[in-house]
Amino acid sequence: MLLYDKLYCSHDFMKMSVKLYLGPLTDEIIGNFPNRGIVKVDKNISDFNLDTKILFPLGIIVNELLTNMMKYAFTGKDSGVITVSAMVNDRQVVIILSDNGNGLPESINFESSTGFGLNLVGLLTTQIGGNIKIVRENGTKFILEFQMD
Repeated sequence: MLLYDKLYCSHDFMKMSVKLYLGPLTDEIIGNFPNRGIVKVDKNISDFNLDTKILFPLGIIVNELLTNMMKYAFTGKDSGVITVSAMVNDRQVVIILSDNGNGLPESINFESSTGFGLNLVGLLTTQIGGNIKIVRENGTKFILEFQMD
């Protein structure tokens, strides 16, 4: 709904600012969880435009990953930090979502997850022609990379 709202207010329905989309989307997702008060969110989102055909699946990917972080990363913890960053360099877009939480078990990955969410993330990453990897140290970090059109 946020994407539709932002597009409706924009001058160009085909492209939109990643900063103006991902920042509020992050706040909205995290704001839906009862543990939001213990989670600090750091955003480092560069201001660049992407086609809406990329932003739709990107929004779903971000939603799935942040939702999993809020559900599982901080269980049994008094506080936590989620970092969301987005940058572009030579038409290579890099989106990083990380937490300093409990960590993701080695057995969980995009290919063999029994949950729908991570499978969906893997499928949507393929759809946008990207790749995503999981780094398991001091919590969990997801690094999504793809080329701009």
